[in-house]
Amino acid sequence: MSDTTTTEGESTVTEGQQQEQQDRTFTQAEVDQMIAARVERIAKQKYPDYEDLKSKAGQTATAEERLANLEKELTSTRTEALRARVAARFGISTEGKDGEPSDADLFLTGTDESTLTAQAQRLAARQVDSKKQGNTAPKEGATKSTGTGDGDLREFANSLFRQPE
Repeated sequence: MSDTTTTEGESTVTEGQQQEQQDRTFTQAEVDQMIAARVERIAKQKYPDYEDLKSKAGQTATAEERLANLEKELTSTRTEALRARVAARFGISTEGKDGEPSDADLFLTGTDESTLTAQAQRLAARQVDSKKQGNTAPKEGATKSTGTGDGDLREFANSLFRQPE
């Protein structure tokens, strides 16, 4: 009887060594470690440039994030420019006083031209109306004549506050 056996794809192993390998038991951690090592070896053989591709994919994600941020910034800048153009066309102030927000910041809140124009027209119309009417208080400064009907009450009040002689 021969001392060696040959299996496909493996080197020649003696019967004693084969019996010894079959009798040995492995822990779950050892089996997991052997499987992980085998999978890693196969992956490196099949995909030798995997790590390089993985790092490039990470760079692509950051490039996509940067692109999204730039698009958001572009949209915001265009909206601000449109708001400033509409405010200038209708004479709405774009500078606040004493650290307060400007009229454009408070009242022009739309994001498209038609909405901003409608808001600006309404605000400009209100400003024109208030200038036409001025600050009005209809009875401000007018004195009321009470007539003679209050004479008795006036005498009574005067008698209460007169100084004794």
